[in-house]
Amino acid sequence: MNLNLMIVISTSLLLILLASIHIYWAFGGLWPGKNKQDLINKVFGRGNHFPSPFSCFVVAIGLFLFSCLPILWLVRSNFGLNPQSINMIRYGKIFVAIVFLLRGLLGYLPWVTKYWVPIFVFYTKRIYNPISLLIGISFLIMSV
Repeated sequence: MNLNLMIVISTSLLLILLASIHIYWAFGGLWPGKNKQDLINKVFGRGNHFPSPFSCFVVAIGLFLFSCLPILWLVRSNFGLNPQSINMIRYGKIFVAIVFLLRGLLGYLPWVTKYWVPIFVFYTKRIYNPISLLIGISFLIMSV
């Protein structure tokens, strides 16, 4: 299996996993929290209201659509896509890269993290930021 294929498959699967977690939350799932407030603290970082199920579904749909971009890029020649469609896929991948790179980098800045509860800062710096940076870098690699 070549490196490009491994990056496409692993990035798409990771985004599908993240979309699935958001669907789980939309249906009332509490992991990784023990209760609603613990979940808010661990995945949202502040406040006492978790996003609505609709919001969770919107994020899940976005993540799923993002997961399709690498696959579309990989199989673009099989579908005979025109140059405009290929460019839209390329620009989409660059957009996704920027979104995830910003998410990954901003979470390390003290003036951003000072508004979050400590457990969220811990998870952000150890889990969420590295995953975001990995996804962003993967999309950059796929965009070259």
